[in-house]
Amino acid sequence: MKKLFKEKKKGIAERKTEVKRKNDVPYKAVGLGLLLWILVTWLFFGRGVVQTPQLSEGQKIPSTIVAAVDFECKNIYETDLSGNKAASEVPPVFNINPIPAERAVRMVNIIFDQIGQYATASTNQQQVILNSINDLLLGSKVEALELIATFPTNSLKATKTKLSIAIKKVMGTGILSDESRVTLFDDASDRMLTIQTESNSKTVAQDDVYSTRTAVWAVSASITDPNQQNLLNRMLPTFVVDNMMYNEPATAVLRKEAADAVGAVMKKYSAGTTLARAGDPITAQTMLLLQAHEEQRRKNQDIWEQTLEIIGNGLLLLAGLIITAVILRVGNPALIRQPDKLLLLAILSLFTLGIGRLITFLSVQYTLIPASLLMFLVPYALAVLLAGILLGGIAAITLGFWCSFAIAVLYGQSFNVFALGMLIAITATSSVRNIHRRASLFRAGLWICAVKVLYVLVAAILNRPAMSVLGGEIFASIFSGMLSTVLTLLLIPLFEKLFKITTDITLLELSDMGHPLLQKMAIQAPGTYHHSLMVATLAQNAAEAVGANSLLIRVCAYYHDIGKMAKPEFFTENIQHKENPHDELSPHMSALVISSHVKEGLTLAKRHKLPQPILDAIEQHHGNGLISFFYHKAKQAAKEGAGSSMNEIINDSDFRYGGAPAVSPEMAILSLADASEAAARSIEKPTPQKISNLMNDIFAMKIRDGQMDYADLTMAQINVVKQSFIFSLSNMLHGRIPYPKDDDNTSAKPTKKASASADENSKAG
Repeated sequence: MKKLFKEKKKGIAERKTEVKRKNDVPYKAVGLGLLLWILVTWLFFGRGVVQTPQLSEGQKIPSTIVAAVDFECKNIYETDLSGNKAASEVPPVFNINPIPAERAVRMVNIIFDQIGQYATASTNQQQVILNSINDLLLGSKVEALELIATFPTNSLKATKTKLSIAIKKVMGTGILSDESRVTLFDDASDRMLTIQTESNSKTVAQDDVYSTRTAVWAVSASITDPNQQNLLNRMLPTFVVDNMMYNEPATAVLRKEAADAVGAVMKKYSAGTTLARAGDPITAQTMLLLQAHEEQRRKNQDIWEQTLEIIGNGLLLLAGLIITAVILRVGNPALIRQPDKLLLLAILSLFTLGIGRLITFLSVQYTLIPASLLMFLVPYALAVLLAGILLGGIAAITLGFWCSFAIAVLYGQSFNVFALGMLIAITATSSVRNIHRRASLFRAGLWICAVKVLYVLVAAILNRPAMSVLGGEIFASIFSGMLSTVLTLLLIPLFEKLFKITTDITLLELSDMGHPLLQKMAIQAPGTYHHSLMVATLAQNAAEAVGANSLLIRVCAYYHDIGKMAKPEFFTENIQHKENPHDELSPHMSALVISSHVKEGLTLAKRHKLPQPILDAIEQHHGNGLISFFYHKAKQAAKEGAGSSMNEIINDSDFRYGGAPAVSPEMAILSLADASEAAARSIEKPTPQKISNLMNDIFAMKIRDGQMDYADLTMAQINVVKQSFIFSLSNMLHGRIPYPKDDDNTSAKPTKKASASADENSKAG
């Protein structure tokens, strides 16, 4: 393109009658579209077509579902019934607590030792022993004197030994409380239980386990004397107590193992069987039926049927992609011929479609996500928000259509999915129009969440899901909408950098007059700084009049002359009352100095990493136009020095800027505004007519010089720009009423009253 701009200029009629040849088939766009189609088809159906579930427990079945193939499915009720039965047959597990046995042996030994001491003790000591024994027997129906009378002194040692052995044996076997017999066994004697010890475990009948009563009888049976047995039966219940503890965790583990060991009870369903009726609530059994039916249907398909199904879905995707291309070509034809922008659209769509496929995979394969939440979790807004900010509204709505269509195909050609996607696409596109601040994205996110929640509520009126399902759908909608907004905020700088795109957000940040370059220009080249502000005002007003990007043109106007900071004193607006340095230079050297500000500006802009639109503005605001003042000065000097024949020696290409003509409406308006503002400064006593005549001359000169040939502006729009300039300059350069002299005040220093009047008149002017 630059080579074309630098060719020898042709006549205006010749240029206007040239036919621009364009390649009618954008092969790069077609190739990128085919690659995207292949990737999405593989992403969605690379492992075969899987019916994406859209129903969850608690929802109403939208339509009656009939089996298409014969299949078997687990019967949850009967399987659970069999498992519960097997679990109930597992004996409860008990552990024996050794502490009660140790205590019982210790207490019996102490009592019989004190009985032995009683016979040899003094009277006072005997009373103490009696009190001590009675304290130990507290709670029993036995007195100390009764024990002393019943157990002779000569047999105490043998009795104590027999009782200790019997207690250890009986309580070591285990004593089950009457409460446990009732609560755990319903007092059924034929029930089994498992006694678990550190070394082993054994299962015995409940009837074979000691109760507290039978345990006492077993211990007293070690003594042969009937009177002694009777006394022990009344004394031992205080010490021989139940010591078997129910181990609930161990029992639960064994019962679960038993329930799991029971195989699933399968039930056969033949083709044509009604699996679910419209309006019925979806249960766990219904979900299992639908899943088993889909698995069997896929198994019954041969390779040819599976291939046909994949081809059919692939062709649907291709049709959607073709429609997307047509919409984009009609809405923004220039974008079709920009492969880098199309690549960005493809990447953005893969973001959304990839996340949609991932959550579907997690739901189908691992049941991590309820099926009813899938369509609300898909981040439709992510690609649309990014496209709207980076590439504009047409690209955003087109991308929203493609993503909605593709996700609908993935979800079994679901119209609900497509409708939701398009609603979000329209909302997101509308919300990011002319967005200038990153914080405004959250407002767009709130609108997206509101639309999704409204859709959920409307669908709830029709389907009447359970409150738990409705709450989950609302949460999923809000989560997805805000996640899309946050990801958009994080990804904008990345895509701006990778694809060299400048968004309005970045432009607004650059419009801050505190930018180092603008502050430096205000100090080093104040005239250029003021000129840039005036050009920005002119260009912005004109851009708004013709529907161009007014923010872009305003920011570009701020920076378009930053190259003048290299030699500010050589430019008219900075010379002021100083001597003109060009008086000491030849016309060729002056033209070289003047034109160098374009190259210097590009170098400075690149050093400060300014975006591409500003680089374009610096390069194109003069185009390859003629530096007419020094060109005519050189011709005049040559004529005066060597005669008219020397005119041919002066080549106008030596007096042209090294830039390129404007290729966009914004750059064309900036070029016209720059020339118009600079020329308007030379008007003495400006009037609307003088300004209008000057604008006619400047616009005609720009058109004749070919500077408007490549800008996408019609003659009608150029005329609107001119009228806008005339109006703006007429207001900027309006005349002022001369202030009358104060004859009464002969002092050189004005009084406070006169100063105040002058200030008021200045404000009025």
